[in-house]
Amino acid sequence: MSLGLGEWRRARLARALAHYQPDIGAYPHDAYGKLACEEALAASGEGNYGVGAVLLDEAGAVVLRDRNRAFVPRFASEGHAEMVLVSRLEAERPELPPAGLTLLVSLEPCPMCYARLKLAGIGRVLYLAADDGGGMVRRAGHLPPAWTTLHPWQEFAPAEVGPRLRRLARAIFRHNLTQMRTRLVARSQPR
Repeated sequence: MSLGLGEWRRARLARALAHYQPDIGAYPHDAYGKLACEEALAASGEGNYGVGAVLLDEAGAVVLRDRNRAFVPRFASEGHAEMVLVSRLEAERPELPPAGLTLLVSLEPCPMCYARLKLAGIGRVLYLAADDGGGMVRRAGHLPPAWTTLHPWQEFAPAEVGPRLRRLARAIFRHNLTQMRTRLVARSQPR
């Protein structure tokens, strides 16, 4: 049985990720970045956007991890990895003060996720791959003052991961991007 081109590319990404050895001496967020990429790859394999996220407590222990769930198991516009994780945090771990938490995500948060993370008050938000087409972190200065002054102590920045892992995060996101965007647009077309 032969693999289709998309399946073959995803298998290649899976092999590359499995063989990636985090170098936490040089890149302190490498191990967590790999976890976020594992979630992103799982999301892609399920028919969702390839984005994954990991939430860490103040000591650096993994509290929660999750992935994009925009299409599967059902369409959910709030199914972005960051928002899924924040919703779980608020429901499952309300005792954790958000200011002491770090969210590491495989892709720069979009405007919707950026706003949710600002409202939630997560202390640090670190991303592996920049999203030139939809990322909000590098455009945050264009937001109204109500957003830029909300929780001014929050940090949004690129994660300290190796360049190979950063490229893997971007490749996982782009793996099925055209298919996902086509699916999203088709879903909202008037009938």
